[in-house]
Amino acid sequence: MRARTGARLAPDREDTGGTGGVSGMADIGDDGETGRRLRAAFTEAAYGLTPPPVPLEAIEREGRSRRRLRRAAVLSTGCGLLLLPLVTVLALRPDGSTTTVRPMAPPDPRPSASASASSTPTRLTSPLAGQVRVVEPGEKLHMDDGTRMWLTEEGKYGDTPGVSDVPEFRSVVDGNLDTSTPGASVQETARGPEQSFLTGLYYGGRTVAAGVRIELYDGRTLDGTVVRLAGNEEWGGWYVLADVDEDAEESVSNREHMRGITRKVTVYDKDGGVVASLDLG
Repeated sequence: MRARTGARLAPDREDTGGTGGVSGMADIGDDGETGRRLRAAFTEAAYGLTPPPVPLEAIEREGRSRRRLRRAAVLSTGCGLLLLPLVTVLALRPDGSTTTVRPMAPPDPRPSASASASSTPTRLTSPLAGQVRVVEPGEKLHMDDGTRMWLTEEGKYGDTPGVSDVPEFRSVVDGNLDTSTPGASVQETARGPEQSFLTGLYYGGRTVAAGVRIELYDGRTLDGTVVRLAGNEEWGGWYVLADVDEDAEESVSNREHMRGITRKVTVYDKDGGVVASLDLG
């Protein structure tokens, strides 16, 4: 009984097992062959393809276009920010005026003829009849009327023996004069009824003084004497003795301020250029 059962069951196991193993191997073989054929086909197709060239010029044009757009946007924003305060001011104007705002024109660097003629003395064309005295500090100069004049490092002194006990002093170091800018001064001292001693300082010039010309209100022009210290060309003094006609109305001026006969003082260099000047109008 056992023998028959075993003989009958054995073939069943062999048949079932044999059929299943052959079918599985065949499937695996077919899949592998198909894969190889597909790879071969794809490889051949890939070798047959030629990639198109990269459009570099188009890319560069696109890049330039985008940069221009960005710059335009930045400039527009900047202009808008600059104009915003102006628009705000115009909007807040109480009268609501719509006057056109124009940029201010730059000033003309050339001075007008009228301004130059009225404010700047012209170059001297005729020779000066006066002279220049170069002195040492404290050296006294004696005038015909007895007046004395001398210079020190601090300024100008003057006196008249028997008339004034204390010398008159005009300082150039006390800060009252701006010696960095060309200028001049004048003092008038009466010497009897017919004469007046005119004197003063000059300072701030860029060239060496060689003469002084004094214009009076009565129309006369006098050439005085320049006095300066040896080795000092930055400042100095001047003087002249002028005749006065008290009966002449035009010889007296500046009635609102003081009695005087001097209208203008101009110090010149050896080439006729203006060193310093004073115009009393």
